[in-house]
Amino acid sequence: MRVVVHVGLTKTGTTHLQGLLAAHAPALLEAGVLYPTRPAGQHFRGAVEVRGSAAAFGLADAEVDGSWEALCAQARAHVETTGGDAVIGHEVLAGATPEQADRALRALEGLEVHVVVTARDLGRQAVAHWQERVKLGDTRSFSEFERTELFADTGRDRGPDAGGVRPRFWHGQDFADTLRRWTFPLPPERGHLVVCPAPGAPRDALWRRFAEAAGLPADLVDATADVRANPSLGAAEVALLREVNRLLGDSLPTDVRHRLVKREYAEGELAARDSAPARTPDSAAGLL
Repeated sequence: MRVVVHVGLTKTGTTHLQGLLAAHAPALLEAGVLYPTRPAGQHFRGAVEVRGSAAAFGLADAEVDGSWEALCAQARAHVETTGGDAVIGHEVLAGATPEQADRALRALEGLEVHVVVTARDLGRQAVAHWQERVKLGDTRSFSEFERTELFADTGRDRGPDAGGVRPRFWHGQDFADTLRRWTFPLPPERGHLVVCPAPGAPRDALWRRFAEAAGLPADLVDATADVRANPSLGAAEVALLREVNRLLGDSLPTDVRHRLVKREYAEGELAARDSAPARTPDSAAGLL
């Protein structure tokens, strides 16, 4: 009777894994594993509530209040009544402070909780993180991002939520610190790190690694299925989006920007273009 909490990191195949779990939820449930799919978006809203970041996503507090408790209640009801397992989580959870993580895990008190962190090499993560910031309205070039977030010598032992001044990139991509923040109240064997496969690996490699760490029946999921993912942009498209962001400025409310610019324009139209991908330059090699 286990609850697996997948907390990210961002840009480590989390959207792909969530899509696979949702698409195969009926088959998994028949095998005793619950992945809650109703109401839609509850994993995201629950994670936003844990992080106290509703405004950052253009949401009202009332839209997320109680979401995490409700999600955990579904998981608890399933494992206690059927003896099966449950999987919940979202990459927004990765940046939680120790206090936020502790409060979140209290909703699962008395159950066998396992935490899974997915990670990939920092060279790929640097440009992916920059892209995500641009999708959210950032206008910086990668060289500016590199100077302010990668090169900044501001102490990497504390994240900004814990009172430190470490740049967002290092806080968000420190898988060891994320594991520490989410597993400090748990026995050591309940924290799991899944390393994303290198480019060119079999398409099902990430799913199989995740399933092994989470104790899930891997063969019940067709990991080659066409499910949603968080698409990357080409170098030209990132440049275009930066210019769009510059022209828009602060003219759009956060919720409208998320819908129109990030989801519909960036992840819908721009991501569909076939162009050369943005790559982390050699100048960052010494840091990453």
